[in-house]
Amino acid sequence: MSATRLSIFDTLIALARGQSLARICMNHALRDKTLRGTVMDVGGGRDPDYFEYLGREGDVTMLPVDASFTGIDFEHDPLPSPDASVTTVLCCNVLEHIYNYQFLLKEMRRVLCPFGTLIGFVPFWTGHHPDPHDYFRYTDEALVRMLTDSGYRDIVIEPVAVGPLLANFNTIVLSMPRVLRPLAYLWYAFWNWLFLLLRPESRKRNPLGYIFTAHA
Repeated sequence: MSATRLSIFDTLIALARGQSLARICMNHALRDKTLRGTVMDVGGGRDPDYFEYLGREGDVTMLPVDASFTGIDFEHDPLPSPDASVTTVLCCNVLEHIYNYQFLLKEMRRVLCPFGTLIGFVPFWTGHHPDPHDYFRYTDEALVRMLTDSGYRDIVIEPVAVGPLLANFNTIVLSMPRVLRPLAYLWYAFWNWLFLLLRPESRKRNPLGYIFTAHA
């Protein structure tokens, strides 16, 4: 299920539960993606909510790798797996926090088996969110070049939730009382739809983020 097919009802419920719009749309866009084999989740913590949205094929073994419980430094430390030993790598909401991002991209490429898949997400229109740092916002062009330079192929970049009014809503939604968030979303979503109807070129300029996939 892509973000464009995300139902209004699902969105309103998730907003009332305290999620940002970017996180909601990312999770639902991940329903189009499938985990296979040994899956390394880079920087997602112990049990991120996006696991429940991803499809699974056959037996899947999860291998979480996060600084909070391994002490790994993604800018300098090798990932804790041998070469070509992982079928799928997940990297969601991580790259913007990594200054030496090319090192991490190459490490993820190293552990992927031949024809293995990298699945990730980066935000674009979002506020400053250090964890512990917040360095970058990537365009689709930047992602293609970064992944190509790190040895990936079959790169696909998909915008997640587009439009300037949704971008504005995502920036302020977590400051609103939860009871108001669903109503505010309906107002913003309507005017965003109207704006894109009149200015369709704004779709490319104003994504909340990008889902990316690539193969080793």
